[in-house]
Amino acid sequence: MLGYNADGAWGVHGGISSPKNNNGLELIYIDDKVNKDGSITIETFHRQHPHLPARFQNKRIKALVNGEKVYYQDGEPCDIPEGCRLDVRVQMPENSVWNVKQKAAEVTADIDQAEQVE
Repeated sequence: MLGYNADGAWGVHGGISSPKNNNGLELIYIDDKVNKDGSITIETFHRQHPHLPARFQNKRIKALVNGEKVYYQDGEPCDIPEGCRLDVRVQMPENSVWNVKQKAAEVTADIDQAEQVE
């Protein structure tokens, strides 16, 4: 892996998108870093939206302690919410399985097209 995908199709920030709720609000903060070796470190933090009315805030239960609900606080480290995912688009080396298969498919398509012209 060589960091985020370089083609810009996912915007200038690279290739990561955060899960959102039904109102289009992001459920987590993402702190990411491309390391010198091309690997990517991603950390996720709870996003509360405390400026919104209580029923629209992103309150997530972290634990039950003596029958009482304990909620994540805004900015607290957390896992990705259940039923959600991070979409991460990465740049693969030229010799990766994906790139090798893509090139082989292009060659096959070129041969098929040339045969159809003849």
